[in-house]
Amino acid sequence: WFLHRVNAWRAAGIFPAFSAGNYSGCATLSSPGEYQESFASVAHDAGRNISGFSSGGPSCFGHTPYTKPNLSAPGKDICSAVPPDSWSCSYSGTSMASPHSAGAVALLWSCRPALIGQVDQTFQVLQQSADTPPEGTCGAPPDGEGDYTYGYGYLNVLAAGLQVCDGRGWLAGRVTD
Repeated sequence: WFLHRVNAWRAAGIFPAFSAGNYSGCATLSSPGEYQESFASVAHDAGRNISGFSSGGPSCFGHTPYTKPNLSAPGKDICSAVPPDSWSCSYSGTSMASPHSAGAVALLWSCRPALIGQVDQTFQVLQQSADTPPEGTCGAPPDGEGDYTYGYGYLNVLAAGLQVCDGRGWLAGRVTD
């Protein structure tokens, strides 16, 4: 029921970052993260191991054009603000991983305004700049693009930034203005 809303966001240039879900195991991705139109993040710990609670692919919506999940990001024992005026480093979940991906998008769009609203291009930058993970336990699509455990790999904000930004805000030839 959420797909038409995700499509409306994309049409409006809003990046659809979602948690993959906390349903431990393969083929447990939850909506709206499992939609091809959404960007789904799974959670890993400080050692870059997939967290035991993290959902995995494949998506019931297939693997074209994207393998699901899209990326793995930090999601175990994450520091977060706690109302009214405190913080804690004991939060875990894919809901802690997805904000890392959304934050990466905000950084990329701030340094490369031509990328703002270019949802598919942003998907590609994040996925192509990801660090290579170990072989996952949930298998991989037949095209060999990513796997169903880590997606395209570990979120690497620096590598993504180097693809589209430099000290002046641009890297010619990577993203068209």
